[in-house]
Amino acid sequence: MSVNLLTDVDPFSEIPIETDYHYRENEIEDEDGKEKKEIPMHSPYAEPLKPEEVRWFYKDDVNKRWMEFCGYDSLRIENAWRQCMISSNGNESNGHSYTKVERVVVRGGIYDVELENMKCVSIYWPGEEWEILRGTWFYDGSYTPIESEYSKVIEEAHLRLFQKQMLTQSSSTPEFGTPSHSYKVIHTEHFTQYRIDWHAINDVVLYSEYTPSKLMRSVTSKLGFTKTTGYRLVRGYKQIATMDDKPHDIDHLVFVVHGIGQKRDTGKIIRNTTMFRECVERMKEKYFPETMHRIEFFPVEWRSSLKLDGDIVDAITPYSVMGIRHLLNTSAMDILYYTSPLYGAEVRLGLQKELNRLYFMFASRHPDWQGKISILAHSLGCVIVYDIVTGWVGFESRPPGSPQRTVEGLQFPIENLFCLGSPLSVFLALRARPPSNKLDIVPDYLCKRFFNIFHWSDPVAYRMEPLLERGYSKIEPVLIPPHGGIDNLQVELAAQASSLNNGDQSNPQSDTDEKDDSPADTPSKNADRGWSLWGLVRAGWNAKEETSPTPDVPPIQPDQELAQRLDYVLQAVGIGRNYLYSVTAHTAYWSNCDVAYFVLTKAFPTLET
Repeated sequence: MSVNLLTDVDPFSEIPIETDYHYRENEIEDEDGKEKKEIPMHSPYAEPLKPEEVRWFYKDDVNKRWMEFCGYDSLRIENAWRQCMISSNGNESNGHSYTKVERVVVRGGIYDVELENMKCVSIYWPGEEWEILRGTWFYDGSYTPIESEYSKVIEEAHLRLFQKQMLTQSSSTPEFGTPSHSYKVIHTEHFTQYRIDWHAINDVVLYSEYTPSKLMRSVTSKLGFTKTTGYRLVRGYKQIATMDDKPHDIDHLVFVVHGIGQKRDTGKIIRNTTMFRECVERMKEKYFPETMHRIEFFPVEWRSSLKLDGDIVDAITPYSVMGIRHLLNTSAMDILYYTSPLYGAEVRLGLQKELNRLYFMFASRHPDWQGKISILAHSLGCVIVYDIVTGWVGFESRPPGSPQRTVEGLQFPIENLFCLGSPLSVFLALRARPPSNKLDIVPDYLCKRFFNIFHWSDPVAYRMEPLLERGYSKIEPVLIPPHGGIDNLQVELAAQASSLNNGDQSNPQSDTDEKDDSPADTPSKNADRGWSLWGLVRAGWNAKEETSPTPDVPPIQPDQELAQRLDYVLQAVGIGRNYLYSVTAHTAYWSNCDVAYFVLTKAFPTLET
């Protein structure tokens, strides 16, 4: 099996080796007073790398590339690694047996490093682990680390060549300060398809022995060409690790709750939370680089632990159209489970236990923590969280044989409840008479702020404010400013809409619009053609501004205004009649930087001021 040393590097894009060393100018002039001598910056001797010169990495699960640990984490991992590598005879260089060592808590307290497995694993939620790597040798420029098993060989050879105590025991001494243009090879280490050449203590190059074909080898040989390109390697990381390079303590914790569709994909909420966390970090670095605040997001996976019907639904599912059947059983079926008088309480209890478990686990590791806690829920998760927070027990006690459950609720206070793409208002409207004010929705003593965030084109999301005061159906929801910029899907669809409309103010319809009037304008015509889902969506897009779903509702009076707005909508930029956006809008919140900015600033209101 071939060994590819060029991790994350294209072997066909070799860069030519430059012949200039890193020199500093000496201020001493020669006899003529014209030329200046140059002296190499590095000592002609090499010593073992110090802990601060080594850098540890973890492989990002999304981009599949090596990400550096902060200096604080790297130093602690390195010190633990050096203790682990001490063998029974105390010789670190040839020791391979691990001594017992405690796990190293990294990345701000939410991951553990397991040196015996060379893994970085999540502490609070299961199923997330990343490979880690000890970086000692790197590709110059990119500082991509070389795999540990190869860098170990390179480091040992380097110390044999240049370590002072080694040189005193050697009969032959390398010629230090050799002019770079001579390019004399001091030593070579061979690997499969690659070799490492030492030309000087600070000139180590990786060469590829790969040639595309026998024909190319024969041609280059006859023409007298030799391969003189490669990758320059550097020893030690570009930045010295320091204990001051560490994340701030968590002062706001957010539990992220998923909606439907997690039965067969337990890692989806972890991936979505990771994307959202990265968006928040980008917004914080861009707009608030000096802030000392730190917000952290914990994924809450509640579906996989629930057995519910014991897979009876799968047993009664016909084999026909299995793909669609499987999709429905693993996604939409969750709605039926939750509205079921038999299983609704079990779903709530499962999520409630997981939220309390995460809280108590975090509190046990941070006994003096005085921060705040919020919940970020998506889709059906908004409904379940709401019912847990408010203590709604549903109708489980009415059917015969239904289990009786004690509602304990959450064991921690909630600062904010962020709902993304939420159908909560529909559930509330169908349960009882609409409430008359916000206190009937989420009392302040249970949750200080409630935010209903949605895309205009999200087919699952509904407004909350008209449920409290009907007049708000004529008042636009609060527009979330585009601080994070427009996401790629919006840009693409905006361009498509622009090309379709061709700048015509009359906004002619494309072929996909079937060139008919809006269903809202011509109900009889659409009635003849039958029911169409896209017709309903198109009707919403084509509705005139003066059109209101509740035309008889009088304007809202000052005494009817809500103390705090609840509905917040994301800006829709030029999406026009593109139906694709309606399909993707319900899941687009996780990578939307506008949502990330909104959550960040609402969690820390002082940032905006």
